[in-house]
Amino acid sequence: MKRIVLIYGLLLCLALSVAAQEKVVKLKIVETSDVHGNYYPYNFITRHEWKGSLARVYSFVQKEREQYKENLILLDNGDILQGQPTAYYYNYIDTVSPHLCSEMMNYMKYDAGNMGNHDVETGRAVFDRWITTCDFPVLGANIIDTSTGQSHLAPYKVLERDGVKIVVLGMITPAIPAWLSENLWKGLRFDDMEETARKWMKVIREKENPDLVIGLFHAGQEAFKMSGKYNENASLNVAKNVPGFDIVLMGHDHSRECKKVMNVAGDSVLIIDPASNGIVLSNVDVTLKLKDGKVQSKDIKGVLTETEAYGISEDFMKRFAPQYETVQKFVSKKIGTFTESISTHPAFFGPSAFYRPDTYLAARHHRCRHLVCRSAFV
Repeated sequence: MKRIVLIYGLLLCLALSVAAQEKVVKLKIVETSDVHGNYYPYNFITRHEWKGSLARVYSFVQKEREQYKENLILLDNGDILQGQPTAYYYNYIDTVSPHLCSEMMNYMKYDAGNMGNHDVETGRAVFDRWITTCDFPVLGANIIDTSTGQSHLAPYKVLERDGVKIVVLGMITPAIPAWLSENLWKGLRFDDMEETARKWMKVIREKENPDLVIGLFHAGQEAFKMSGKYNENASLNVAKNVPGFDIVLMGHDHSRECKKVMNVAGDSVLIIDPASNGIVLSNVDVTLKLKDGKVQSKDIKGVLTETEAYGISEDFMKRFAPQYETVQKFVSKKIGTFTESISTHPAFFGPSAFYRPDTYLAARHHRCRHLVCRSAFV
């Protein structure tokens, strides 16, 4: 009898030992991109409720965190600092208070951000101030400080969740010089994405030995040369030609995309793009099976999720109500009266009745300039 009990005891210990060595980890990865100042579910230009917004994104995140808790990874892919008067106000008018964008992203507990061309376009004083007030790293592996030859921002972020090591590598479209005056990014250069990815993938593999690698690229998938030398949208090229990425999160081109491609090593890579304004978001589920702490298999599935179905976060709106009212007052302020109608169209081709390059507003991005003036006269 004692021998039988001993045998059963040994079998039980063995079973427990095997169970302890095997583990399944589930991760939820959420990406926003090209939010363009659409922080509230309200368009301050047309003065109507608007689709998308960080308020709706946060409602989704709150719900998913109930299940995934710390295993939900929230990432932003750039172009968040321009597009609505909310961004403009905290970029240029109130430069003393904490930037509304960083306050909101900190509140939502983003794990990492990325630079977009419209963030660069706000000017170094603005984007540097925003970056320093974020509680998470804003990435930019191919944004190079010309005085040092090193990345101006952190090239990648290491995250550890439930025994799984995740690396997020961030890059921006390198075509900035084709669009923006150098005074906005003085002291920086923007290197080719594919070359940069090869460099940092080697470092990541040797130094970090990750279980999961995510590309966070502010660039679309249709590659072509801008001005004959800048490959504006190289995300698909990187996914296919640089082995090591499991997921490539895209942005910049405002196009919805979700599909798997095969890289040159024969491995499957999920590429996904949530378009813009927080109307949809990239929603990726990753299931990893581990044995003795090592990944045996990975299952990666992605979908584009409409945020409208999740409603508006009341917690979010209550927390940022004072800033909402401040921006409302700003755009409602009367600054002048037109005696006759004018068209904005000629402004795209040079000096016009609507816009003169030598005015104060010439220093601002044409979109923000247009939006703020328009809202003031509505």
